[in-house]
Amino acid sequence: MRTTLDLHQHLIDGSKKGDRKAQKGLFDLYNKAMFNIGVRLLGNTDDAADITQETFIDVFTKIEQFQGTATFGAWIKRIMINKSINHLNRRKVHYSLDENEPVIQVETPDDDQNQLMHTLNESISTLPEGCRVVCTLYYFEGYDHGEIATILGISKSTSKSQLSRAKTLLRANVYQKIEKSMLTVAIGNIKT
Repeated sequence: MRTTLDLHQHLIDGSKKGDRKAQKGLFDLYNKAMFNIGVRLLGNTDDAADITQETFIDVFTKIEQFQGTATFGAWIKRIMINKSINHLNRRKVHYSLDENEPVIQVETPDDDQNQLMHTLNESISTLPEGCRVVCTLYYFEGYDHGEIATILGISKSTSKSQLSRAKTLLRANVYQKIEKSMLTVAIGNIKT
């Protein structure tokens, strides 16, 4: 068994001893990243905040189980993903193959066109849950379809079809928002 040297080993060691300052240090280092994973997987900030809090409670109550075979960040990320998936399972995520299922559209503020990433993230949040979860695990967390199938308890083909559907919906949503933004700019230029 190979152990990984962690850059923040002093904080990990302190947290194992119950040092609150060390725990706060680890929380400050990883809180935002774990919250962002939660937002992408769960689709809303309230659930993401709750699951992030639950994750850190588990981290600090089970920190003795951290063996150092992976980085601390990878270990906590695994806990966050598992808790998020469990939360989604309790909500009974629907992995639909129905192309006609309605997608909730969220209006974006007409900001500068340079906010394409913001638009993409916002568009991801409007995807049906099954598509959003598979898309997040595949593109943001780096899992392959076999791993996603195992994590979510679905078939590889369902994972692939959900990703394909997510890409189609994202493409349409982002293009629509860009066209709307360009139309707004064009109308603004006509009025002046």
